[in-house]
Amino acid sequence: MLALMDDIQSAVFACVAVVIAIYAVRWYTDPINSIPTVGGSSLPGLSLLTAWRTVHNCREVLTAGYRKYPDSVFKIAMFDSWLVIASGRNMIEEVRKRHDELSTTLGIQEALRSRYIRDRQVMTDEYHVRVVKEKMSGRTLQAMLPDVIEEVSIAVKDHIATQGSGWTSLEVVPAMQKVIFQVNNRAFVGPVLCRSKEYLNVAIDFSEHTFKWSAILSVTPEFVRRIIAPFINEAKNDTRRAVPLLRPIIEERMKAQADLGEGWHDKPNDILQFVLDKAIPKEESMFLIVHRLLIVNHAASGNSVNAITYVLYHLAENPDILQACREEAEAKIAADGWTSTALANMWRLDSILRETLRYHGTALVSMNRLATKDVVLSDGTRLPKGTFMQAAAYPLHRDGALVENAHTFDPFRYARMRDADGEGLKHQASTTSPEYIPFGHGQHACPGRYFAAYVLKAILAHLIVNYDLKLGGDGSRPPIRYVLSAVLPPPGGCVLLKERGEGSTTTTG
Repeated sequence: MLALMDDIQSAVFACVAVVIAIYAVRWYTDPINSIPTVGGSSLPGLSLLTAWRTVHNCREVLTAGYRKYPDSVFKIAMFDSWLVIASGRNMIEEVRKRHDELSTTLGIQEALRSRYIRDRQVMTDEYHVRVVKEKMSGRTLQAMLPDVIEEVSIAVKDHIATQGSGWTSLEVVPAMQKVIFQVNNRAFVGPVLCRSKEYLNVAIDFSEHTFKWSAILSVTPEFVRRIIAPFINEAKNDTRRAVPLLRPIIEERMKAQADLGEGWHDKPNDILQFVLDKAIPKEESMFLIVHRLLIVNHAASGNSVNAITYVLYHLAENPDILQACREEAEAKIAADGWTSTALANMWRLDSILRETLRYHGTALVSMNRLATKDVVLSDGTRLPKGTFMQAAAYPLHRDGALVENAHTFDPFRYARMRDADGEGLKHQASTTSPEYIPFGHGQHACPGRYFAAYVLKAILAHLIVNYDLKLGGDGSRPPIRYVLSAVLPPPGGCVLLKERGEGSTTTTG
């Protein structure tokens, strides 16, 4: 009997040894291991500690990797996989050029963990992204802007209540969230629904639930994701809440399209209609149409809220900067009225927006990519099929070799550059480059960035022309939070504002 037990024990040890040997061989022969690791060890088991460090000190880990491996790649640990980081402008430029092998669509889906949050049918054909790319630039965008600019003063009045002639404390994030969602949705669904509190609440909930679950799932091992996936229903439930709000409008438009066809001369010029033009021939369900619209809302609004919050803190903290932006805005409005032309000529306001996106950013990383096949980079690095890749944005934007006084917030940095070299478009907030990637870079840069820049400048111009701003408390800006790779404004942060008298003007004239 003892001999039998010894044989069993020996067999078990042998099996365990074989399993360990197979695992070790697979680990050592995995091409991903040739990519240097930053933040700790890449050895099995120890990589979990590396992942823990990455989660809690992502900014420091990215900066260390950027400095150690310039114009190359390195990897950082997640809890069940590796994230490869493109480091430096030359590698960013290479990633831009390799868009056929490094998919942006699949990269964004991986970054958001979309397969657990969104409807799979939407993911297989993201035509709503093509709609944004085709319609939110050029002439179509210009045709939208008068309505968007008009909506700014309405939204500010709806969501920012001042108290007589005195100072009013404004909690910035929730107020700007409501203003931006309302203004954006003037271009998405039209003037009636964009002012519906119920609809705005659903759109905001969808965006917040998407961010929440994306963050949770990004630090959750794959086997746990599979267990909890059936219970992640908040975004889909938000879609179901929105369907009855949008159904009457959608059905009315479908009927008009069927009855009038090409003779529908007053056809709405908004994102909902552009989505319907694609959805009707596909006979998509009401749920999928609304789901797509809410996805566009999330993409267009979340980062804009954070960006405008940082700008407002800087303006409230620096009265000289505020006054310089106000004088420019008033001069351009006097010359061209509340128009896209006036907004485009507000170089100081555009400069502070671009500097905010450079200095603070809305994320520590950018340019989500997923390798659709084995890829060999110019330096010989091999990326196996399925490799998830991002670019290190935070250390790039703080690189003193690329940006003069990179660790100083210089609000009019880019306005001076426009004056100096006469290349206005090059230094706009919405223009990307290998050194400036808050919107990504290249063919697959954020397609809604031109619209977002106009919206942010319209809201900021309205606020600085019509209100005085200052910081409350001890007069210092509340600190920014870093959560995983996200850059977030502090919860509960406030500015003080009061209405200006003579000289103020609304976007409705």
